[in-house]
Amino acid sequence: MNPRIAEFVAAAGDYVHRATGLELDGSVESLAYVDHYMAQAADMSDPLLELLAPAFGAYFGEIVLSRFGGGWQADSSSPQEWRIAIGPGESELLTFSPVAMAATALRRGEVEGYDAYLTTEARLEPALEEALERLQPVDERYYYSLTGRLELIEHVVDLLVGLQQRQ
Repeated sequence: MNPRIAEFVAAAGDYVHRATGLELDGSVESLAYVDHYMAQAADMSDPLLELLAPAFGAYFGEIVLSRFGGGWQADSSSPQEWRIAIGPGESELLTFSPVAMAATALRRGEVEGYDAYLTTEARLEPALEEALERLQPVDERYYYSLTGRLELIEHVVDLLVGLQQRQ
């Protein structure tokens, strides 16, 4: 793991432990602790967002990578530009910014300067958009939570793998 990402992951654990006494263990279930912490930290200043989003984004990114494989695209010095790429071999089936997802979870809405959108190969986008439009709506709190984002990523990866196999 990139040393800078490791620092942010450790910071996320420290924040949650100090606030709740709970330890983050890298499990999917531990995202519930992160979501709880972030719900309590609403209405924060921009400097606090710039501190918390990279920490929780790095933690979330590592959980995603442990489930799906892939890797970080973290060449930029700005964590909000870091992306995760999921895909077999050298392909990039899906890319996204875990830091941006954490920022939107912290603010419970889109945040200027943070791109929290999922991207895929151009040839797969129309079919993916159509499939996502058929999903049942969820409440806003769950939609922006990292637990909700992980569930969405799981669904999208399944859809994209199926689309690739058909094409």
